[in-house]
This record gives sequence, structure tokens and C-alpha cells, in this order.
Amino acid sequence: MSPTANADIFSKIFSRHVQRSLGRLEPHQIALGMRKVDALGPGTVVTSGREMLMFSSNNYLGLANDPRVMECASRAVQTWGASTSGSRLLNGTNELHIELEEQLRAFKQIEKVVVFSSGYMANLGVLSALLTEDDVVVIDKLAHASIIDGCKLAGAQVRSFKHQDLESLEMVLLSIEPERSKLVVVDGVYSMDGDFAKLPDIIRIAHRHGARVMVDDAHGTGVAGPNGRGSAEHFGIDEPDIITGTLSKAFGCYGGFVGAKKEIIDFLKLSSRSFIYSTSLCPSATAAVLQALTITREEPERRENLWRCTNYLLRELKSLGFDTGHSETPIIPIILRDHNRMFDLVAALDAESIFVSPVVYPACPKHKPRVRLSLMADHTLADIDHLLDVLDTQGRRLGLLRLN
Repeated sequence: MSPTANADIFSKIFSRHVQRSLGRLEPHQIALGMRKVDALGPGTVVTSGREMLMFSSNNYLGLANDPRVMECASRAVQTWGASTSGSRLLNGTNELHIELEEQLRAFKQIEKVVVFSSGYMANLGVLSALLTEDDVVVIDKLAHASIIDGCKLAGAQVRSFKHQDLESLEMVLLSIEPERSKLVVVDGVYSMDGDFAKLPDIIRIAHRHGARVMVDDAHGTGVAGPNGRGSAEHFGIDEPDIITGTLSKAFGCYGGFVGAKKEIIDFLKLSSRSFIYSTSLCPSATAAVLQALTITREEPERRENLWRCTNYLLRELKSLGFDTGHSETPIIPIILRDHNRMFDLVAALDAESIFVSPVVYPACPKHKPRVRLSLMADHTLADIDHLLDVLDTQGRRLGLLRLN
């Protein structure tokens, strides 16, 4: 009996629905989102032989190409080799991992930390280990994809509340049977909107309903708060029940982590599949993060300049008439209503040697395509002024400004 055409696993790729979805972007638009980076500099990037101002990087503190960080990574390779060649539970733990977990614990001021191979794996690992099909997880509608995937992997019942809507969160929690175990999961800073989660209120409401709280602070750690400890410090509160994060953004390296009470972390080490069955963080990345943490603590002027540039750019973009949504962080979207015009703006900026990112569905709502700007400590106010001049000129030319 021969299989039908629909039985071919590849058949759906050629379906009319999928091809229509893929075809919504022109080849030149896809190319703008997939530009090859040839070299990095302080606040700049080289692509196709051109040096461009980089306004599309998560390298918030400019540490990814800091010579001290790179030197530590190089020395670690000479000592430990390119890989641990094993998982943490086998042969993949060395003194660098132990020191990094202690340094992160002290930095985040939480009881215990475990390091994962990436932030994505950290979220997958903690959610799939903690949750079962009998539990309910309540997430913000704009929660990161790794949170959604972790919930699916666990098989838990997933409920969502409207973005940043505390009344909606309360209503969802009230609708859950009191005897059910509940976990509320939010981002500390939302990666496409640049707004802080309302952590004090979220934690208060969740705990009142017997729910625990987990915060993915990928974009807050190293950036937010007087000492860069993250979103909780920004609000002047203790860390939530579970904190996750990445080492690839403010720290400019690679890896992820989970922080919680000792009992929770010990449980994860023996229960999280993405921890148990992954080769541990390579020596070069581990050593690099340790140096990046030291610089983050010792050079607060990096963070201070980042926020100086952020506040200035936000104020001036609004003054020009651009829609920046509810952004209040170094992630600043320019929200438009038509993805073709959004790509026109990205192309215009590219022609002026300014590198920015186009964002379309499913990374953002279908009706809100955007140019995602993200700032770095390496930027100067002169860099910001140049960006603003180009945006003003091109925004007027393309008819994108909401003029008063």
C-alpha cells in the first residue's frame, strides 16, 4: 500500500497556507533581517565591507568584544580546551562552573544558582522539571518563546493574561481551582516592547492566590537597578521565587542560569533534562562571563551611560512623533502599522550605514511590525543625534511621523 501525498512529512512545507505565509516577505526584506556580520567594534559593526553604527545588539554593556573578556576566554581555552566534552552530571563540571554559580548567586543576591548552556535551555529546563499536567501555569501574553515552549514540554495547563493587565491576571488566578498548584511566569523586561513587568504587583497578587512567581530576567540582568542586578532591584524588591536569565546579553558571552532556594536548585540539577543531557558550558564562555561580571560590578559608568543614552533617545523619538509604545529600557521599538513601510525605513537606515532590526509576526503582533532599536554602553550622545537626524529625515520622507 503506497503512502498518500499527505503522509509525506514534507508535504505541509509545500502547502498553499505555508507558502502564502512565507511569501508575505520579499527576498530583499528577508535579506535585511539576515545581514552577515563581519566584525564588531565599540558601538559599530562591519557588514559587506561597510562600518555601520550598530543599534541592533543585545550587547548592552559593550562587553562582547572587550579585550579583557576576550583574553580570559583565550586563556581558558589554553588551560581547559575548547569543550568540557560532557554533561555536568558526568565529567562536565570544573572549577570555573562552580565559581561562576557562586558569583552569579552573590550578584543576584539569591540563595543558589545553577548554570545552563543557554538562557533558552534554562527556561525549558526549569519549567519542564517543575510543572506536570496537574499544574497550571499563568503567563503574560507576550512571554518569551522559551517560556511558552517550556510550558508545552511540561504538559501543564497554560493560561494567559493580557499584557501588563493586573486585573486580567487576577481574574485568571481566581478562575483556577484553589487546590491546583499555580506558577505565574513573566519576563522582567519584554524583549520586543522594552517595558518592565509590574513585578511588585504581580508578586503580591500571585502570592495572595497561592501561586509562585518565576521571572525571566534576560534583558534586565546587568542592565536594570542601581547595581545592575536586574528588574527586581529596579523596583527595590527581593528576587521572586525563581529567577532565570541569560549570559549572552549584558554580559556579552553565552549561557543561562536559574536562581532559587537551595532545595529548588538541587532538584533541578537532578531533574531538568536540558541540564542533565546537555554538554556543559564551554570553558571559554565560562571564563569570559566571570570577567564580564567583574567589569559589570567595577565599572558602573557603563550602565550609567547606557541609561543616559536610553532616556535621551526615548525622549527625542517621542518628540519627533515616532510611536515607541511603552518602552522604558534600552530596547526601543519604533512601532508602525505596515510591514512594507517598516522595511522601507530599515532599508533607508541601512543606506545611511545604520544597522537596525526589522521585526514582524510572530515575533510581534501582526498589526504592529516594528523597527527594534537596542542601545549599548559604547554609544555616545553624538551617535544618538546622528540616528535621530536620519530617522527625522527618512521618517518625513516615508510619511511615518505622527506630527503634532
